Amino acid sequence: MVKLKINNQEIEVEEGTTLIHAAQSMGVEVPTLCYWEGVKPMNSCMLCVMRDSNTGVLHPSCSTMCQNGMDIETDSGDVCSARKDVLELVISEHVGDCEAPCTHTCPAHMNIPVMMRQIYEGDLDSAAYTVTNGLVFPGTLGYVCPAPCENPCRRKSYDETMKIKQLHREVSARALVENPELLDTPDDTGKHVAIIGAGLAGMAAAWVLRKSGHACTMYEREAKAGGKVRHLSEEELPKQVLDDEIDFIGKIGVNFNYNAEINGNGDLDALTNQYDAVIVACNDVAKPGGKVFEAKEHKLDVRAVGNGKVTATWVDKYLKSIKNDPPPKLFDSKYGKIGKEHLSKLLENKTAISVPKIEGELVDSRVEAGRCLHCDCRKRVSCGLRKWASDYGAEKKKFYASEEPDVRILGKGNVILEPGKCIRCGLCVAIAEKHDEDIGLAFVNRGFDMEIQVPFDHDFDEALKKSAPECVQACPTAAIAYRNGEDVFACHTSTDIELKRDVPTLTDL
Repeated sequence: MVKLKINNQEIEVEEGTTLIHAAQSMGVEVPTLCYWEGVKPMNSCMLCVMRDSNTGVLHPSCSTMCQNGMDIETDSGDVCSARKDVLELVISEHVGDCEAPCTHTCPAHMNIPVMMRQIYEGDLDSAAYTVTNGLVFPGTLGYVCPAPCENPCRRKSYDETMKIKQLHREVSARALVENPELLDTPDDTGKHVAIIGAGLAGMAAAWVLRKSGHACTMYEREAKAGGKVRHLSEEELPKQVLDDEIDFIGKIGVNFNYNAEINGNGDLDALTNQYDAVIVACNDVAKPGGKVFEAKEHKLDVRAVGNGKVTATWVDKYLKSIKNDPPPKLFDSKYGKIGKEHLSKLLENKTAISVPKIEGELVDSRVEAGRCLHCDCRKRVSCGLRKWASDYGAEKKKFYASEEPDVRILGKGNVILEPGKCIRCGLCVAIAEKHDEDIGLAFVNRGFDMEIQVPFDHDFDEALKKSAPECVQACPTAAIAYRNGEDVFACHTSTDIELKRDVPTLTDL
Protein backbone atom coordinates (compact mmCIF):
# COMPACT_ATOMS: atom_id res chain seq x y z
CA MET A 1 0.00 0.00 0.00
CA VAL A 2 1.05 3.61 -0.62
CA LYS A 3 0.56 6.37 1.94
CA LEU A 4 0.32 10.04 0.95
CA LYS A 5 -1.54 13.24 1.70
CA ILE A 6 -4.10 14.85 -0.57
CA ASN A 7 -5.30 18.31 0.50
CA ASN A 8 -3.78 17.73 3.98
CA GLN A 9 -5.72 14.53 4.44
CA GLU A 10 -3.84 11.25 4.83
CA ILE A 11 -4.87 8.51 2.46
CA GLU A 12 -3.72 4.97 1.75
CA VAL A 13 -4.14 3.47 -1.71
CA GLU A 14 -3.01 0.39 -3.54
CA GLU A 15 0.26 0.53 -5.39
CA GLY A 16 -0.23 1.55 -9.02
CA THR A 17 -3.11 3.93 -8.21
CA THR A 18 -2.97 7.21 -10.14
CA LEU A 19 -3.35 10.56 -8.45
CA ILE A 20 -6.61 11.21 -10.24
CA HIS A 21 -8.14 7.99 -8.95
CA ALA A 22 -6.88 8.66 -5.44
CA ALA A 23 -8.35 12.16 -5.45
CA GLN A 24 -11.64 10.99 -6.92
CA SER A 25 -11.92 8.32 -4.21
CA MET A 26 -11.96 11.21 -1.71
CA GLY A 27 -14.73 13.01 -3.59
CA VAL A 28 -12.43 15.56 -5.25
CA GLU A 29 -13.63 16.70 -8.68
CA VAL A 30 -10.66 16.74 -11.04
CA PRO A 31 -10.95 18.73 -14.29
CA THR A 32 -10.00 16.83 -17.43
CA LEU A 33 -10.39 17.21 -21.17
CA CYS A 34 -8.28 14.35 -22.53
CA TYR A 35 -8.93 11.68 -19.87
CA TRP A 36 -11.33 8.81 -20.48
CA GLU A 37 -11.69 5.62 -18.47
CA GLY A 38 -10.72 2.61 -20.52
CA VAL A 39 -8.03 4.20 -22.67
CA LYS A 40 -4.44 5.00 -21.87
CA PRO A 41 -3.72 8.48 -20.43
CA MET A 42 -3.24 10.96 -23.25
CA ASN A 43 -1.43 13.74 -21.33
CA SER A 44 -2.45 16.13 -24.08
CA CYS A 45 -4.43 18.78 -22.19
CA MET A 46 -2.56 18.91 -18.84
CA LEU A 47 -5.71 20.24 -17.18
CA CYS A 48 -5.67 17.61 -14.45
CA VAL A 49 -2.37 18.77 -12.93
CA MET A 50 -1.80 18.57 -9.18
CA ARG A 51 1.10 19.95 -7.15
CA ASP A 52 3.36 18.02 -4.82
CA SER A 53 4.18 20.56 -2.12
CA ASN A 54 7.30 18.60 -1.20
CA THR A 55 8.94 19.32 -4.55
CA GLY A 56 6.79 22.08 -6.04
CA VAL A 57 6.35 19.94 -9.18
CA LEU A 58 3.05 19.95 -11.08
CA HIS A 59 2.10 16.39 -12.08
CA PRO A 60 -0.49 15.30 -14.66
CA SER A 61 -2.71 13.34 -12.28
CA CYS A 62 -4.17 11.06 -14.95
CA SER A 63 -0.83 9.35 -15.52
CA THR A 64 1.18 9.96 -12.32
CA MET A 65 1.23 7.11 -9.83
CA CYS A 66 0.85 7.78 -6.12
CA GLN A 67 4.10 7.50 -4.19
CA ASN A 68 4.83 7.27 -0.49
CA GLY A 69 5.24 10.63 1.19
CA MET A 70 3.60 12.76 -1.51
CA ASP A 71 1.82 15.87 -0.24
CA ILE A 72 -0.61 16.69 -3.02
CA GLU A 73 -2.55 19.90 -3.56
CA THR A 74 -5.47 19.61 -5.97
CA ASP A 75 -6.75 23.18 -5.94
CA SER A 76 -4.04 25.51 -4.62
CA GLY A 77 -3.29 28.84 -6.26
CA ASP A 78 -0.47 27.46 -8.41
CA VAL A 79 -2.64 24.58 -9.58
CA CYS A 80 -5.62 26.77 -10.46
CA SER A 81 -3.38 29.27 -12.26
CA ALA A 82 -1.81 26.51 -14.35
CA ARG A 83 -5.22 25.12 -15.24
CA LYS A 84 -6.51 28.54 -16.27
CA ASP A 85 -3.48 29.03 -18.53
CA VAL A 86 -4.16 25.67 -20.18
CA LEU A 87 -7.80 26.54 -20.76
CA GLU A 88 -6.99 29.94 -22.24
CA LEU A 89 -4.55 28.37 -24.66
CA VAL A 90 -7.14 25.81 -25.72
CA ILE A 91 -10.04 28.21 -26.16
CA SER A 92 -7.89 30.65 -28.13
CA GLU A 93 -8.12 28.18 -31.02
CA HIS A 94 -11.62 26.87 -30.34
CA VAL A 95 -14.12 28.00 -33.00
CA GLY A 96 -17.87 27.66 -32.72
CA ASP A 97 -21.04 28.95 -31.12
CA CYS A 98 -21.95 27.54 -27.72
CA GLU A 99 -25.40 29.07 -28.08
CA ALA A 100 -27.11 30.17 -31.26
CA PRO A 101 -27.32 33.96 -31.75
CA CYS A 102 -31.11 33.77 -31.64
CA THR A 103 -31.07 32.11 -28.22
CA HIS A 104 -28.60 34.70 -26.95
CA THR A 105 -30.93 37.56 -27.78
CA CYS A 106 -34.18 35.98 -26.57
CA PRO A 107 -34.87 37.73 -23.23
CA ALA A 108 -36.83 34.67 -22.09
CA HIS A 109 -33.94 32.34 -23.05
CA MET A 110 -36.01 29.94 -25.14
CA ASN A 111 -34.02 27.26 -26.91
CA ILE A 112 -34.99 28.36 -30.41
CA PRO A 113 -32.85 25.95 -32.49
CA VAL A 114 -34.33 22.95 -30.67
CA MET A 115 -37.80 24.27 -31.47
CA MET A 116 -36.77 24.55 -35.13
CA ARG A 117 -35.59 20.96 -35.29
CA GLN A 118 -38.72 19.66 -33.60
CA ILE A 119 -41.06 21.56 -35.90
CA TYR A 120 -39.17 20.42 -38.95
CA GLU A 121 -39.38 16.79 -37.89
CA GLY A 122 -43.12 17.16 -37.33
CA ASP A 123 -42.80 16.49 -33.60
CA LEU A 124 -45.22 19.26 -32.78
CA ASP A 125 -46.00 18.05 -29.25
CA SER A 126 -42.33 18.37 -28.31
CA ALA A 127 -42.14 21.74 -30.04
CA ALA A 128 -45.14 22.88 -27.97
CA TYR A 129 -43.32 21.67 -24.85
CA THR A 130 -40.24 23.65 -25.83
CA VAL A 131 -41.99 26.93 -26.59
CA THR A 132 -44.28 26.79 -23.55
CA ASN A 133 -41.51 26.09 -21.06
CA GLY A 134 -39.36 28.68 -22.78
CA LEU A 135 -41.83 31.52 -23.29
CA VAL A 136 -44.77 30.52 -21.04
CA PHE A 137 -46.97 32.60 -23.40
CA PRO A 138 -45.82 31.48 -26.87
CA GLY A 139 -49.12 32.38 -28.50
CA THR A 140 -49.43 35.79 -26.89
CA LEU A 141 -45.80 36.65 -27.59
CA GLY A 142 -46.35 35.40 -31.13
CA TYR A 143 -48.46 38.54 -31.55
CA VAL A 144 -46.87 41.15 -29.28
CA CYS A 145 -43.15 40.29 -29.21
CA PRO A 146 -40.91 42.51 -31.40
CA ALA A 147 -38.80 39.38 -32.04
CA PRO A 148 -35.31 40.57 -31.04
CA CYS A 149 -34.15 37.02 -31.78
CA GLU A 150 -34.70 37.40 -35.52
CA ASN A 151 -32.25 40.23 -36.15
CA PRO A 152 -29.03 38.30 -35.32
CA CYS A 153 -30.14 35.13 -37.14
CA ARG A 154 -27.28 33.99 -39.39
CA ARG A 155 -29.71 33.26 -42.20
CA LYS A 156 -30.40 37.00 -42.38
CA SER A 157 -26.82 37.58 -43.58
CA TYR A 158 -27.23 34.85 -46.18
CA ASP A 159 -30.75 35.35 -47.54
CA GLU A 160 -33.61 35.99 -45.11
CA THR A 161 -33.99 35.71 -41.35
CA MET A 162 -35.87 32.80 -39.81
CA LYS A 163 -39.51 33.54 -38.97
CA ILE A 164 -39.10 32.60 -35.33
CA LYS A 165 -42.02 34.59 -33.94
CA GLN A 166 -44.42 33.19 -36.53
CA LEU A 167 -43.27 29.64 -35.86
CA HIS A 168 -43.76 29.67 -32.10
CA ARG A 169 -47.15 31.32 -32.55
CA GLU A 170 -48.27 28.66 -34.99
CA VAL A 171 -47.13 25.77 -32.84
CA SER A 172 -48.34 27.27 -29.54
CA ALA A 173 -51.95 26.15 -29.99
CA ARG A 174 -50.62 22.60 -29.78
CA ALA A 175 -49.80 23.18 -26.12
CA LEU A 176 -53.38 24.07 -25.31
CA VAL A 177 -54.66 20.71 -26.48
CA GLU A 178 -54.54 18.03 -23.79
CA ASN A 179 -50.82 17.64 -23.19
CA PRO A 180 -50.08 15.58 -20.06
CA GLU A 181 -46.39 16.31 -20.17
CA LEU A 182 -46.90 20.07 -19.93
CA LEU A 183 -49.45 19.73 -17.15
CA ASP A 184 -47.15 17.58 -15.02
CA THR A 185 -45.76 19.10 -11.84
CA PRO A 186 -43.43 17.46 -9.29
CA ASP A 187 -44.48 16.45 -5.79
CA ASP A 188 -45.63 19.33 -3.61
CA THR A 189 -42.76 20.84 -1.62
CA GLY A 190 -45.09 22.23 1.05
CA LYS A 191 -43.97 25.78 0.26
CA HIS A 192 -46.46 28.47 -0.75
CA VAL A 193 -45.63 31.64 -2.67
CA ALA A 194 -47.75 34.77 -3.06
CA ILE A 195 -47.35 36.74 -6.29
CA ILE A 196 -48.64 40.31 -6.42
CA GLY A 197 -49.56 41.25 -9.97
CA ALA A 198 -50.86 38.90 -12.65
CA GLY A 199 -49.09 40.45 -15.60
CA LEU A 200 -46.73 38.45 -17.79
CA ALA A 201 -43.83 38.69 -15.31
CA GLY A 202 -45.89 37.50 -12.37
CA MET A 203 -47.53 34.64 -14.26
CA ALA A 204 -44.20 33.52 -15.74
CA ALA A 205 -42.82 33.36 -12.20
CA ALA A 206 -45.85 31.32 -11.11
CA TRP A 207 -45.32 28.88 -13.99
CA VAL A 208 -41.69 28.21 -13.05
CA LEU A 209 -42.46 27.86 -9.34
CA ARG A 210 -45.34 25.42 -9.91
CA LYS A 211 -43.04 23.42 -12.16
CA SER A 212 -40.65 23.33 -9.18
CA GLY A 213 -43.37 21.93 -6.90
CA HIS A 214 -44.32 25.08 -4.98
CA ALA A 215 -47.91 26.25 -4.48
CA CYS A 216 -48.64 29.70 -5.95
CA THR A 217 -51.41 32.20 -5.31
CA MET A 218 -51.68 35.32 -7.45
CA TYR A 219 -53.19 38.62 -6.31
CA GLU A 220 -54.45 40.86 -9.10
CA ARG A 221 -56.26 44.18 -8.61
CA GLU A 222 -58.02 43.94 -11.98
CA ALA A 223 -60.91 41.63 -12.81
CA LYS A 224 -58.73 39.60 -15.19
CA ALA A 225 -55.06 38.66 -15.48
CA GLY A 226 -52.81 39.84 -18.28
CA GLY A 227 -51.53 43.24 -17.22
CA LYS A 228 -50.92 45.77 -19.97
CA VAL A 229 -51.34 43.29 -22.85
CA ARG A 230 -54.96 42.89 -21.74
CA HIS A 231 -55.56 46.44 -23.00
CA LEU A 232 -54.29 45.87 -26.54
CA SER A 233 -56.77 45.86 -29.39
CA GLU A 234 -58.21 42.62 -30.68
CA GLU A 235 -56.21 43.08 -33.86
CA GLU A 236 -52.98 43.48 -31.93
CA LEU A 237 -53.71 40.50 -29.67
CA PRO A 238 -56.80 38.28 -29.87
CA LYS A 239 -57.99 38.05 -26.27
CA GLN A 240 -58.91 34.39 -26.67
CA VAL A 241 -55.22 33.58 -27.24
CA LEU A 242 -54.27 35.34 -24.00
CA ASP A 243 -57.17 33.86 -22.02
CA ASP A 244 -56.41 30.33 -23.18
CA GLU A 245 -52.80 30.63 -22.05
CA ILE A 246 -53.84 32.08 -18.67
CA ASP A 247 -56.30 29.20 -18.24
CA PHE A 248 -53.47 26.80 -18.96
CA ILE A 249 -51.48 28.28 -16.07
CA GLY A 250 -54.48 27.66 -13.86
CA LYS A 251 -54.56 24.02 -14.98
CA ILE A 252 -51.16 23.34 -13.41
CA GLY A 253 -52.49 24.53 -10.06
CA VAL A 254 -51.85 28.29 -9.87
CA ASN A 255 -54.61 30.06 -7.91
CA PHE A 256 -55.84 33.51 -9.01
CA ASN A 257 -57.41 36.07 -6.66
CA TYR A 258 -58.92 38.89 -8.73
CA ASN A 259 -60.04 42.34 -7.57
CA ALA A 260 -57.50 41.95 -4.79
CA GLU A 261 -55.40 45.08 -4.46
CA ILE A 262 -52.42 44.98 -2.11
CA ASN A 263 -51.85 48.39 -0.52
CA GLY A 264 -49.00 49.53 1.70
CA ASN A 265 -46.81 47.66 4.11
CA GLY A 266 -49.73 46.36 6.18
CA ASP A 267 -51.06 44.18 3.37
CA LEU A 268 -47.56 43.10 2.44
CA ASP A 269 -46.70 42.23 6.05
CA ALA A 270 -49.80 40.06 6.21
CA LEU A 271 -48.71 38.19 3.10
CA THR A 272 -45.16 37.69 4.33
CA ASN A 273 -46.56 36.20 7.54
CA GLN A 274 -48.87 33.91 5.61
CA TYR A 275 -46.56 32.75 2.79
CA ASP A 276 -43.05 31.31 2.57
CA ALA A 277 -42.08 33.90 -0.04
CA VAL A 278 -43.68 36.86 -1.80
CA ILE A 279 -42.98 38.07 -5.34
CA VAL A 280 -43.87 41.64 -6.21
CA ALA A 281 -44.61 41.80 -9.94
CA CYS A 282 -46.16 45.25 -10.11
CA ASN A 283 -45.13 48.83 -9.41
CA ASP A 284 -45.09 50.77 -6.14
CA VAL A 285 -45.79 47.97 -3.66
CA ALA A 286 -42.49 47.42 -1.86
CA LYS A 287 -38.79 47.00 -2.25
CA PRO A 288 -37.35 43.48 -2.22
CA GLY A 289 -35.65 42.08 0.85
CA GLY A 290 -35.93 39.12 3.19
CA LYS A 291 -38.59 36.83 1.80
CA VAL A 292 -39.85 39.52 -0.59
CA PHE A 293 -38.59 39.32 -4.19
CA GLU A 294 -39.21 41.49 -7.25
CA ALA A 295 -40.13 40.41 -10.78
CA LYS A 296 -40.13 43.55 -12.88
CA GLU A 297 -42.71 44.09 -15.56
CA HIS A 298 -41.18 45.58 -18.70
CA LYS A 299 -42.34 47.48 -21.75
CA LEU A 300 -40.82 44.62 -23.78
CA ASP A 301 -43.25 41.83 -23.02
CA VAL A 302 -40.79 39.01 -23.65
CA ARG A 303 -38.39 40.73 -21.24
CA ALA A 304 -41.12 40.70 -18.61
CA VAL A 305 -41.45 36.94 -19.06
CA GLY A 306 -37.70 36.55 -18.74
CA ASN A 307 -37.66 38.65 -15.57
CA GLY A 308 -40.39 36.50 -14.04
CA LYS A 309 -38.54 33.30 -14.85
CA VAL A 310 -35.25 34.55 -13.38
CA THR A 311 -36.93 35.74 -10.18
CA ALA A 312 -38.71 32.42 -9.80
CA THR A 313 -35.37 30.62 -10.05
CA TRP A 314 -33.98 32.70 -7.19
CA VAL A 315 -37.13 32.11 -5.11
CA ASP A 316 -36.91 28.37 -5.75
CA LYS A 317 -33.33 28.36 -4.43
CA TYR A 318 -34.40 30.39 -1.41
CA LEU A 319 -37.24 27.98 -0.59
CA LYS A 320 -34.96 24.99 -0.98
CA SER A 321 -32.22 26.62 1.14
CA ILE A 322 -29.80 26.55 -1.75
CA LYS A 323 -27.06 29.13 -1.48
CA ASN A 324 -27.98 32.06 -3.70
CA ASP A 325 -24.48 33.04 -4.72
CA PRO A 326 -24.37 33.83 -8.43
CA PRO A 327 -22.79 31.01 -10.45
CA PRO A 328 -19.52 31.58 -12.32
CA LYS A 329 -19.92 33.51 -15.55
CA LEU A 330 -20.73 30.95 -18.21
CA PHE A 331 -18.05 30.67 -20.86
CA ASP A 332 -19.53 31.39 -24.24
CA SER A 333 -17.68 30.77 -27.47
CA LYS A 334 -18.92 32.66 -30.52
CA TYR A 335 -18.11 32.53 -34.21
CA GLY A 336 -18.48 36.27 -34.43
CA LYS A 337 -19.31 37.82 -37.77
CA ILE A 338 -19.37 35.28 -40.60
CA GLY A 339 -19.23 36.33 -44.22
CA LYS A 340 -21.51 34.98 -46.90
CA GLU A 341 -18.79 32.66 -48.20
CA HIS A 342 -18.52 30.89 -44.85
CA LEU A 343 -22.28 30.89 -44.39
CA SER A 344 -22.51 29.06 -47.70
CA LYS A 345 -20.19 26.44 -46.23
CA LEU A 346 -22.34 26.11 -43.14
CA LEU A 347 -25.40 25.73 -45.33
CA GLU A 348 -23.68 23.07 -47.43
CA ASN A 349 -22.40 21.15 -44.44
CA LYS A 350 -25.60 21.03 -42.44
CA THR A 351 -27.51 19.09 -45.07
CA ALA A 352 -28.83 15.87 -43.57
CA ILE A 353 -28.11 12.41 -44.90
CA SER A 354 -31.82 11.64 -45.21
CA VAL A 355 -34.73 13.90 -46.05
CA PRO A 356 -38.02 12.91 -44.40
CA LYS A 357 -41.09 13.61 -46.47
CA ILE A 358 -42.90 16.68 -45.21
CA GLU A 359 -46.67 16.37 -45.06
CA GLY A 360 -49.52 16.83 -42.60
CA GLU A 361 -49.93 19.71 -40.18
CA LEU A 362 -48.13 23.02 -40.53
CA VAL A 363 -46.29 22.04 -43.70
CA ASP A 364 -45.17 25.60 -44.43
CA SER A 365 -43.88 25.96 -40.89
CA ARG A 366 -41.88 22.77 -41.21
CA VAL A 367 -40.31 23.95 -44.45
CA GLU A 368 -39.39 27.26 -42.80
CA ALA A 369 -37.94 25.49 -39.73
CA GLY A 370 -35.78 23.36 -42.02
CA ARG A 371 -33.85 26.48 -43.08
CA CYS A 372 -32.21 26.71 -39.63
CA LEU A 373 -28.40 26.43 -39.79
CA HIS A 374 -28.02 24.56 -36.47
CA CYS A 375 -25.72 27.28 -35.11
CA ASP A 376 -25.92 25.96 -31.56
CA CYS A 377 -23.43 23.41 -30.29
CA ARG A 378 -24.39 19.76 -30.12
CA LYS A 379 -22.95 19.65 -26.59
CA ARG A 380 -23.85 23.07 -25.32
CA VAL A 381 -24.71 21.74 -21.84
CA SER A 382 -22.27 18.88 -21.24
CA CYS A 383 -19.22 20.34 -23.03
CA GLY A 384 -16.19 19.83 -20.80
CA LEU A 385 -14.35 22.83 -22.20
CA ARG A 386 -17.28 25.11 -21.47
CA LYS A 387 -17.67 23.79 -17.93
CA TRP A 388 -14.04 24.17 -16.92
CA ALA A 389 -13.53 27.48 -18.73
CA SER A 390 -16.51 28.80 -16.76
CA ASP A 391 -15.30 27.41 -13.43
CA TYR A 392 -11.77 28.80 -13.83
CA GLY A 393 -12.77 32.13 -15.38
CA ALA A 394 -10.78 31.56 -18.57
CA GLU A 395 -10.79 34.41 -21.07
CA LYS A 396 -11.35 33.80 -24.75
CA LYS A 397 -9.02 36.52 -26.09
CA LYS A 398 -6.07 36.03 -23.74
CA PHE A 399 -3.95 34.63 -26.57
CA TYR A 400 -3.96 35.60 -30.23
CA ALA A 401 -5.65 33.26 -32.67
CA SER A 402 -6.57 33.54 -36.32
CA GLU A 403 -9.70 35.56 -36.96
CA GLU A 404 -10.60 33.36 -39.93
CA PRO A 405 -13.37 31.04 -38.63
CA ASP A 406 -13.00 27.37 -39.46
CA VAL A 407 -16.59 26.40 -40.20
CA ARG A 408 -15.79 23.11 -41.92
CA ILE A 409 -17.80 20.03 -41.14
CA LEU A 410 -16.04 16.88 -42.31
CA GLY A 411 -17.95 13.71 -42.98
CA LYS A 412 -20.59 12.81 -45.52
CA GLY A 413 -22.59 10.46 -43.32
CA ASN A 414 -23.99 10.42 -39.81
CA VAL A 415 -20.69 10.90 -37.95
CA ILE A 416 -19.09 14.30 -38.50
CA LEU A 417 -16.02 16.22 -37.33
CA GLU A 418 -15.82 19.98 -36.90
CA PRO A 419 -12.08 20.79 -36.96
CA GLY A 420 -12.63 24.27 -35.55
CA LYS A 421 -13.97 22.77 -32.32
CA CYS A 422 -11.34 20.05 -32.02
CA ILE A 423 -8.80 20.52 -29.19
CA ARG A 424 -6.59 17.64 -30.44
CA CYS A 425 -7.01 15.65 -27.25
CA GLY A 426 -6.61 12.37 -29.14
CA LEU A 427 -9.41 10.53 -27.36
CA CYS A 428 -11.22 9.56 -30.55
CA VAL A 429 -7.99 8.15 -32.01
CA ALA A 430 -7.37 6.07 -28.87
CA ILE A 431 -10.97 4.88 -28.59
CA ALA A 432 -11.03 3.76 -32.23
CA GLU A 433 -7.80 1.87 -31.57
CA LYS A 434 -9.30 0.27 -28.46
CA HIS A 435 -12.22 -1.02 -30.52
CA ASP A 436 -9.79 -2.40 -33.10
CA GLU A 437 -11.32 -0.47 -35.97
CA ASP A 438 -10.15 -1.53 -39.42
CA ILE A 439 -9.66 2.10 -40.48
CA GLY A 440 -9.86 4.29 -37.40
CA LEU A 441 -8.60 7.87 -37.09
CA ALA A 442 -5.19 9.52 -37.16
CA PHE A 443 -3.47 12.86 -36.64
CA VAL A 444 -2.11 14.57 -39.74
CA ASN A 445 0.28 17.55 -40.02
CA ARG A 446 2.10 19.15 -37.11
CA GLY A 447 1.86 22.18 -34.86
CA PHE A 448 -1.08 24.52 -35.39
CA ASP A 449 -2.05 22.67 -38.58
CA MET A 450 -2.44 19.30 -36.86
CA GLU A 451 -5.92 17.82 -37.08
CA ILE A 452 -7.85 14.56 -37.00
CA GLN A 453 -8.57 12.82 -40.30
CA VAL A 454 -9.68 9.47 -41.62
CA PRO A 455 -6.88 7.59 -43.44
CA PHE A 456 -7.08 6.80 -47.14
CA ASP A 457 -9.97 9.18 -47.88
CA HIS A 458 -12.56 7.00 -46.17
CA ASP A 459 -15.53 8.56 -44.39
CA PHE A 460 -16.07 8.76 -40.63
CA ASP A 461 -18.94 6.29 -40.72
CA GLU A 462 -16.58 3.73 -42.24
CA ALA A 463 -13.75 4.58 -39.87
CA LEU A 464 -15.80 4.33 -36.68
CA LYS A 465 -18.11 1.40 -37.35
CA LYS A 466 -17.75 0.05 -33.80
CA SER A 467 -16.48 2.98 -31.78
CA ALA A 468 -18.63 5.92 -32.93
CA PRO A 469 -20.95 5.97 -29.86
CA GLU A 470 -18.04 6.05 -27.42
CA CYS A 471 -16.12 8.61 -29.49
CA VAL A 472 -19.13 10.93 -29.58
CA GLN A 473 -19.72 10.51 -25.85
CA ALA A 474 -16.08 11.05 -24.92
CA CYS A 475 -15.39 14.09 -27.11
CA PRO A 476 -15.10 17.04 -24.71
CA THR A 477 -16.28 19.67 -27.20
CA ALA A 478 -18.66 17.98 -29.67
CA ALA A 479 -16.00 18.28 -32.35
CA ILE A 480 -16.87 14.71 -33.24
CA ALA A 481 -20.61 14.13 -33.11
CA TYR A 482 -23.62 12.68 -34.83
CA ARG A 483 -24.86 15.02 -37.54
CA ASN A 484 -28.40 14.76 -36.27
CA GLY A 485 -27.51 14.30 -32.62
CA GLU A 486 -28.31 16.40 -29.60
CA ASP A 487 -26.70 16.85 -26.22
CA VAL A 488 -28.29 14.32 -23.88
CA PHE A 489 -28.65 17.10 -21.29
CA ALA A 490 -29.90 19.76 -23.71
CA CYS A 491 -33.59 19.79 -23.10
CA HIS A 492 -36.03 22.53 -23.94
CA THR A 493 -36.90 23.65 -20.43
CA SER A 494 -35.35 26.80 -19.02
CA THR A 495 -33.01 24.87 -16.73
CA ASP A 496 -31.42 22.26 -19.01
CA ILE A 497 -31.76 19.52 -16.42
CA GLU A 498 -33.76 16.81 -18.12
CA LEU A 499 -33.91 15.02 -21.44
CA LYS A 500 -37.21 14.89 -23.22
CA ARG A 501 -36.23 13.43 -26.56
CA ASP A 502 -33.43 13.09 -29.06
CA VAL A 503 -33.71 15.66 -31.83
CA PRO A 504 -33.55 13.87 -35.18
CA THR A 505 -32.87 14.77 -38.76
CA LEU A 506 -32.15 18.21 -40.16
CA THR A 507 -32.04 19.05 -43.80
CA ASP A 508 -31.38 21.98 -46.07
CA LEU A 509 -34.43 23.20 -47.92
